[in-house]
Amino acid sequence: MNIHAPRRGSQDPDAVARRQAIVEVVQAVAVRSQQELADQLKHRGFQATQATLSRDLRNLGIGKVPGSDGGARYVLPKTPNEVMDESQRRLEVGAFIQSVELIGNLALVRTPPGNAHGVGRALDSLGWPEIAGTVAGDDTILVVTRTATAARSFRRKLSDITRRAYR
Repeated sequence: MNIHAPRRGSQDPDAVARRQAIVEVVQAVAVRSQQELADQLKHRGFQATQATLSRDLRNLGIGKVPGSDGGARYVLPKTPNEVMDESQRRLEVGAFIQSVELIGNLALVRTPPGNAHGVGRALDSLGWPEIAGTVAGDDTILVVTRTATAARSFRRKLSDITRRAYR
C-alpha cells in the first residue's frame, strides 16, 4: 500500500478540518454566539478569531434561528451538501487521501487520523455512480462499489483528483 503525505491545495487543510469541526459542534450543541463556538472549537484543538469564524459560518451557510428560550442559536443549512460545491468536495477529497487499496469491488481509502468522516461525506456527495456506499472510521473509509470494474473506475477518478497514481 502506498502512503503519501496530504496534498496542500488552494485551501489550507486546517481550514477544512476546522470547518468540519464547526459543523459537528453546531449539530451537537446549541451554540448561541461566536464566542461559544470559539470555546467549543478550542476544546477540540482549534484556535480561531472572530473574523475567521464569521467567514467560516458564512461559507458553510450556517445562520441563526430563534431558540425556544427566546434567544437565537446557530443552525446548519437544509443539508451541508448544498453548501459544499463541487470544487470544495474535490478539495476535501484530494487534500486528505493518503492511499487507496482495491479488494474486488471494495476500496479501502486511508486518510490522516480524524479525517475519514469528512472525506467519506465528500465522496458520497460527489454522486459518482461507481459508489454504492461508504463507511468511515477515524482514518479509513470503506467504499463499496457494484463491481470490480466500478472500483477501478472509482480509483481512476480519485487519481485524477489527487494527481497521484495508486497501485
